[in-house]
Amino acid sequence: MAMMTTSLGALTSTFAKSCSLTSASMLAAFQARRNVMAGSMVDVVDNSGALKAKVIRVQKYVATNKGKAGLGDKVTASVRQSNLKSSTRIPKGTVIHGVVVETRAHTRRLDGSRVRTGRNSIVLVKKDGSPMGTRVNAVVPVELRAKNKHGLRICNIADKLM
Repeated sequence: MAMMTTSLGALTSTFAKSCSLTSASMLAAFQARRNVMAGSMVDVVDNSGALKAKVIRVQKYVATNKGKAGLGDKVTASVRQSNLKSSTRIPKGTVIHGVVVETRAHTRRLDGSRVRTGRNSIVLVKKDGSPMGTRVNAVVPVELRAKNKHGLRICNIADKLM
């Protein structure tokens, strides 16, 4: 109980001493828990032609943390890497819209369990909310279906639901 009342600085130093971590690896451990925010590199998990993107702005957030995108939130991103062999190739530097489908941060379900994936990823969508690709190459959580109309359309083209 005494650990819960300490400040964050004392908690991080205690955590670093107990795990014998360097400051760089400790910072990486804490950053891995965050949601998607401006400046985050994310994977694009549909077959639209983009592979990696950098988030420019969080457009709509459902989560309580302002400026951080959670599951089902819409973001604006810039394409950083694209597939050269794709027929629908999106050039590098293109500004696109996407919906967050996977986060490294824990997502709490109604039954009390928590879901977490190993990467932050988005699915590209058009202005009207329809997905740019025809297939999603990731496991999509079922909570995305209830979030908004974009989530339902993404769940319809996903191979696997979690």
